[in-house]
Amino acid sequence: MRIRRRELAAAFMLYRLYGASKVNMGEALDTLKGEFCVTRRTAVNIVRRLGKLGFLRVLIEGGSLKVEIMDPVSVLEARTMDYVKSRREKCTPK
Repeated sequence: MRIRRRELAAAFMLYRLYGASKVNMGEALDTLKGEFCVTRRTAVNIVRRLGKLGFLRVLIEGGSLKVEIMDPVSVLEARTMDYVKSRREKCTPK
């Protein structure tokens, strides 16, 4: 899945505000709404894409939804290494 600028900016912003911690889903959505001037539905879509890209992990703790924020640099590093590995496999003679 392609990383879009909005999702990348959201991942870095959430990490800078909350660090590598667990945050209430509503708080994360409200932060995205306020900072990016988007609707709640768009904020939900941003969180959904961040989860698919590996920047967030959605958890259920004690009956409430929590979002675990990952370090964006390590996620990008892992994605880059996967890409380099796939490129090397294509050019390696068999």
